[in-house]
Amino acid sequence: MKHPAVRYAVCALVFTVIWTMIQHVAGWNTTHHETGQYTRMVPAIVFYVFIFIAVYRQRKQQGGSLSFGQGFRTGALLSLLYSLGCCLWYALYGEVINKNFKPSLMAFERARLEAAQVTPGQLEEGMKHIDLTTGGSVVSYVFLVAFMFALGCVITLVASLVFKRKQQA
Repeated sequence: MKHPAVRYAVCALVFTVIWTMIQHVAGWNTTHHETGQYTRMVPAIVFYVFIFIAVYRQRKQQGGSLSFGQGFRTGALLSLLYSLGCCLWYALYGEVINKNFKPSLMAFERARLEAAQVTPGQLEEGMKHIDLTTGGSVVSYVFLVAFMFALGCVITLVASLVFKRKQQA
């Protein structure tokens, strides 16, 4: 794993798997969604930080120079690998390990929306959104990969601009 994109995609994926299992054992993906709604963001933040690290490491590996394109390729590859791996992991987790994740999350979100006294139309829209984004269908997993990859590319744009350096003469 000499390429920083591959190395950090694997590191981010390993972190995501471990963190998801910590959440599972703590009940944040089963009975304590009020905490889980925040802790589920941690792997995404780690993924975004790893994009910056990978682009920086790519520059360092190249002797201190990095074009915008080289930085972007590194971050985009990391984003693609992580998005695909993460989606597979979340599918395994939600469909095999914790089959109650989606139903319990849907119940939590319904109670939250009802407590906010939203209109029936808003409640229906909110539940459709949760249903579409929490897995269980091929479409939801395709959206997950596309969304993670797109956001990773946005972060990659920033990282590539921050770390680009011309070759020293």
